[in-house]
Amino acid sequence: MKFLSVVVLSLFVVILGGCGESEEQKRFHQELLDKALNDDVKKQGVKFLEENALRDGVVVTASGLQYEVISEAQGDTPRMPDKVQVSYTGWLVDGTEFESSAEHSDKPVFPVASVIKGWREALMSMAPGSHWKIYLPSELAYGARSPTPQIPANSALVFELELIQIMPEEEADK
Repeated sequence: MKFLSVVVLSLFVVILGGCGESEEQKRFHQELLDKALNDDVKKQGVKFLEENALRDGVVVTASGLQYEVISEAQGDTPRMPDKVQVSYTGWLVDGTEFESSAEHSDKPVFPVASVIKGWREALMSMAPGSHWKIYLPSELAYGARSPTPQIPANSALVFELELIQIMPEEEADK
């Protein structure tokens, strides 16, 4: 996966390099490429996920999502157009908690289509009552952007995620 990222970034730089860029623009694009390839946050996440994947009970999907089932429930699973009510806590791979639904008086409701890719993949495999711990490579989280000061760009993230219910549309819109 890292090799593919390097190839794509290199190709991007080569293509842009031939598009009449000034020397300053070429230098800027090269700096972006170097930063992406040598980002310490990204490296820390990759190392964490490589080690985590070897632990007993951790399942790794084709996308790179890793999860552990804390408790499993049977029933329907959410679809892309559904809204779900969840309980969650999120951590950086160093163990720093950055957000928790415990901070909210009501459990939050999210459209499945609007959550980060890793949540979407996990939620669409969970039935209400399921409780998982999920580990997301940065590509399945926020990628190269930083959504808040607490979450650096290129961060791999860890969530404990419980699907409380799939909300009927008329109830979710209240």
